[in-house]
Amino acid sequence: MTQVRPIPKAANSSQQRLELELLLQISLVTPEELAIGLDLIANHNALDATTWQQFQALPININDHHMEVAIPHQFDELSKNELISELQSRGYTAAFRIALTSDLASLHKSASTKHQVESESKPKQAKPLTESKPSLLAGFSAEGVLEEDLDEQTGLTNAIEDLESSLLDSESSPVISLVDRILVQALQVGASDVHVEPQENGLQIRFRQDGVLQSYIEPLPSRLIPAVTSRFKIMADLDIAERRMAQDGRIRRTYRNRLIDLRVNSLPSRYGEKICLRLLDSSSPQLGLDKLISNANALDLIRNLGSKPFGMILVTGPTGSGKSTTLYSLLAERNEPGINISTVEDPIEYTLPGITQCQVNREKGFDFSTALRAFMRQDPDVLLVGETRDLETAKTAIEAALTGHLVLTTLHCNDASSAIARLNEMGVEPFMVSASLIGIVSQRLLRKLCSTCRKSYHPTEKELARFGLMAHAETGVTFFKAHHHDESNQPCPNCQGSGYKGRIGVYEVLRMNEELATAVAKGATTDLVRRMALEAGMKTLLGYSLDLVREGHTTLEEVGRMILTDSGVESERRARALNALTCNSCGAGLEDGWLECPYCLSARQ
Repeated sequence: MTQVRPIPKAANSSQQRLELELLLQISLVTPEELAIGLDLIANHNALDATTWQQFQALPININDHHMEVAIPHQFDELSKNELISELQSRGYTAAFRIALTSDLASLHKSASTKHQVESESKPKQAKPLTESKPSLLAGFSAEGVLEEDLDEQTGLTNAIEDLESSLLDSESSPVISLVDRILVQALQVGASDVHVEPQENGLQIRFRQDGVLQSYIEPLPSRLIPAVTSRFKIMADLDIAERRMAQDGRIRRTYRNRLIDLRVNSLPSRYGEKICLRLLDSSSPQLGLDKLISNANALDLIRNLGSKPFGMILVTGPTGSGKSTTLYSLLAERNEPGINISTVEDPIEYTLPGITQCQVNREKGFDFSTALRAFMRQDPDVLLVGETRDLETAKTAIEAALTGHLVLTTLHCNDASSAIARLNEMGVEPFMVSASLIGIVSQRLLRKLCSTCRKSYHPTEKELARFGLMAHAETGVTFFKAHHHDESNQPCPNCQGSGYKGRIGVYEVLRMNEELATAVAKGATTDLVRRMALEAGMKTLLGYSLDLVREGHTTLEEVGRMILTDSGVESERRARALNALTCNSCGAGLEDGWLECPYCLSARQ
């Protein structure tokens, strides 16, 4: 990462440039050299002006396929690697020079203003009017119609601060700049959560990236704990005087033209208040079942469930397992002009055009069950409930499913089979569950192997046996493991030395049939439901994840970390046994319940 040293206050940019040159012992790019960059952007098609503005960088010299680029003096390593990759994809190599952040920001701002003025000065062509549909505005006059208060509208628009602008504000206090820097770095590395944890030796900052907590920032001094936690609470509109109770709040900021929502929770702990933030980027959701599900059979099953006219679909899994993304992908496939879709969420994570989305407001008494009852008077077709967490919400959702509506909701439990027991534990009668439920989807997220630095290897028989696999049955399979970076060599530029890049979904789909519905209505146990689902052909979470291992998408180590349990291994062995009708050793016929051949005593494969 580019070294950042403390810069004393300067009267103007020239003095600040001189002091920075003395500190870093290098020559900074002058404003005259930076001005050339605007002409280079206009005359060369390497990168467009918007991309350069996002990176806050400028080209200052282009010679054949080599480019000199001016970058801010606080440019981080991740952004530098992204810029290098962008230029390499267009056939350019890059050399970097340091410039004042304020000089670059000023040039980009002036260029953006100039472009906006030129766009507004161009005459706008009138769109041709079509006469295919009558206009509702025919004969309508806007005179006398109450308009929105411009001051109020401006206040709402300006209420959302931009993180980068706040970070570059020279008048901000050190604590405000520090907290903004933490959030900016979390967004740059693609973190899903930020943990601000007071410890005995200081304030620990950890980011959850691809499902694993990692430390990107060294611990801060203990004396900063009250100031940093108070700053987060102020941003989330929490009571900073209350330090003995947990509190929930939200922060909304913009970052590089993206709207970022942060769910905030404060928790009293031994050495101070722990702050946990969940980052929700609603600007760029990766929706689409085909982008999430790699197994063709599971994809067809889930699509078939989502196409039903009525019934209830449960999506289960722990926090952060991608349940909301799966539900939104189902909604996106059903989102048509002829279908009325309504959702109630806490919070609204993605924005989908054409559907009605409602935010829970418990302070006003507007919770999940209240919203569901209101939806029933809104002529709905498809309903989404963000989470089923109590008996009232569960019963209201089931009643909606029983009266001709398709209801999608989430539930916290370990696998598909245990979802029915979870509903029974809430107090829902078994006959109502069997009558309304049409399918359950359980899912997890596994880290994907980095395709650049992964290593092939041969696991031992003991390692394979831990996952219920037999060495002789996996001889033709190439297994891969992650290449973990050490200090002796350079990290992989694609995964930054972690060995993993991105995540991939693992799915277990239980489709209700007549036999299962009858057993559930009679109060069947979780073990019986799982056994009947396996006999009907359900692929377990472990079976799905082992297929991903065989395809080279992930590792046995990652499956062991996220999926492997004793009951899961037993279920997968039973599923494989049920799929084999003859013994591989002696060729004798086998019945469904046999786990080994009674003739040669070999294990069923």
